[in-house]
Amino acid sequence: MNELINIMANDMNIRPYTNEPAEYFGYRVIYSALGLWCLKSALSEKENKRGVSKNAQSILLHDLSKKYIELCPMAKHFVFASRNTNIAVFIRNIYEQTGYLLTLDNNYNVLNNSGETIKVSEADYLYLGLPETCYIVNGLGIHCRNGRHEVKLNDFLVRDSLTPEEYLKVKYDECDFDERDINVEELEFFNPFYYGNVYNSWHRYIKSNMTMARKSMTGPYYRVIRKDDGTLLYTDDNSADELDALTGAEFRRLYVALRNHYDNPMQILVCPIDEEYSYIRILGQLPNREYFYLLMNAWPRYGFSDRSNFIIRNELTVQTAEILGTIGFAARKGEFYG
Repeated sequence: MNELINIMANDMNIRPYTNEPAEYFGYRVIYSALGLWCLKSALSEKENKRGVSKNAQSILLHDLSKKYIELCPMAKHFVFASRNTNIAVFIRNIYEQTGYLLTLDNNYNVLNNSGETIKVSEADYLYLGLPETCYIVNGLGIHCRNGRHEVKLNDFLVRDSLTPEEYLKVKYDECDFDERDINVEELEFFNPFYYGNVYNSWHRYIKSNMTMARKSMTGPYYRVIRKDDGTLLYTDDNSADELDALTGAEFRRLYVALRNHYDNPMQILVCPIDEEYSYIRILGQLPNREYFYLLMNAWPRYGFSDRSNFIIRNELTVQTAEILGTIGFAARKGEFYG
């Protein structure tokens, strides 16, 4: 491992897990270092202008990522893992959406150094800003031991407190549904009893009294109620939210809740690695609120755009399981095979 990578790791208090391959560890260090540079660049002040332009910020991170890969070439396929998303834009957007960066009218980003904290374990707090001393980096999150100006987690995530059943009652209120002149043979129905992934959960025949239907992958989509006499009631389901926003991909919550209701919950596997780290595997799909929460506490394992696999410190697994449990996931212990 390059000596500079090791120095960066020590500065951020990032240690390899037992038998962690060098390319995995190098990627985790580079990923978190790019996050720190993104935040520090927003402290800039030149010619009476505070902050940094979004374009300049993206260029900085892009150039740094190439230089870091020169130090650790084995990590290249992690850092440049996505053909559709640039890691520089990805990191900048995450910080904008989670409140680390504030965008001014001139499209400049400035650091939100308010020092607000969100409790994430018995002793750890997510810190909004950059503390002067005594912090560690987990994924893209800045963590400290002192909680001040504490913000409730649900407020940080802009998440309601509805249980999965309460959420379904809101979404499947029969008053919002009506009969439609729709050819059932043209529809595919989401099967909440199917154990596999959501992509393969669409079948030609309806299997449950509450579900989703679609004419194709691109839509239109409907929420559907099947009455006791077999009559189908429909309402349009607007899934066109902003996929890059903190509140985006919220339609996935409905699939999580439906699986939970029919006793086939999507799962989170917590797989202990050693005394410091665990591996988290998501068997399902995350709405962005919960996904962004993980990005503030863990490292995506197979590249920065991985939404299903994470390396996380052990003390942060408890709240992670709780957060996903509140929307309908079931947590269980798994095995880590390297």
